[in-house]
Amino acid sequence: MNRARGPLLGWLLALVAGVGVGAWGAANAESRVIDVHAEVREESVFLDADLAVRLDDRVIEALRNSIALNLLVEAELVEPREWLWDRRLLAGQRALRLEYHALSRTWMVTDLTARETHTFSNLAGAVESLSRIRAWRLGPSEALGDEPRVLGKLRVRLDINKLPLPLRVPALVRDDWDLGSDWFLWGLAEERR
Repeated sequence: MNRARGPLLGWLLALVAGVGVGAWGAANAESRVIDVHAEVREESVFLDADLAVRLDDRVIEALRNSIALNLLVEAELVEPREWLWDRRLLAGQRALRLEYHALSRTWMVTDLTARETHTFSNLAGAVESLSRIRAWRLGPSEALGDEPRVLGKLRVRLDINKLPLPLRVPALVRDDWDLGSDWFLWGLAEERR
């Protein structure tokens, strides 16, 4: 066995074995959408979003052991309807990655959609950057048409498929990996005027 892989593999196996054990940390991981602002300009719809992301000690330990954390921010603009499902007018996803580089002792936040990377000397700065999404172009404003009511929806979730296989089961069942938020809803009609 490769000596570099030995400690990491042992750590992953210990984490999987602990799935049935009670909560390890005092605080669980959590992400919430605090506020979203949509603006129509330059014939496009742009979103600004503020998130609250709190990481559990086990998630931070995994990050320090070279496991990247991938989050998906999903947004939709829909026309609410009484008798049928809401009609989707615009939708998009933003892929964000948080990772730690042990050699340089830096935290990196990468917006995979915008292809931008920012480096931080501490975790707090990286999480703060991860929590702010600015000038996200969701799509052309013509997709909104003349709809009198447009409802905006936004949520955050952990991309479990990007985790190593031994961590996928704990990420599905444990609260310390539960980084999914509820849908945040807001009305867009008053913002388009």
